[in-house]
Amino acid sequence: MRPADDGTPYVGGGEFDLVGTASSFRVNANNTTTPIVQITARSKAYGVTFTFNVSQQTFDNNGAPELAFLKTEQVNLIAGMDHVYAVRSEEDQGRDGNLYNYLVVTVGTDDGEITTDVRIRMDQLDTPGAVGAINSAWDQLVALGAS
Repeated sequence: MRPADDGTPYVGGGEFDLVGTASSFRVNANNTTTPIVQITARSKAYGVTFTFNVSQQTFDNNGAPELAFLKTEQVNLIAGMDHVYAVRSEEDQGRDGNLYNYLVVTVGTDDGEITTDVRIRMDQLDTPGAVGAINSAWDQLVALGAS
């Protein structure tokens, strides 16, 4: 994905704009609730606005700036991967019926003619499975003729 600034490749860091925070609750499988904070930030490197949730305790211990910085680093690393054409954030229901925030990664050719989307939960961006899913999507496109 092309950086939002002057087009130079991304070299690291989690520079961001904090868009906002909102307190809420997550309903657990046993019908209890957990207080959470929803954080929305914008990557300065790629111009991507994204939202993720943390527990109220994690928010109280670390604060929005530190948490947004770390998540922005993860988003930027994914946005800067080879064959990533675009990224966006969305909230959707998971298989378990709970709402989750996702990073939708559009993988494809540089011209955007051949693409596919990979959805990665925001709380799993820093796992090997996230990178594996992106690489697997590209491999499938190559098998179909992308280059």
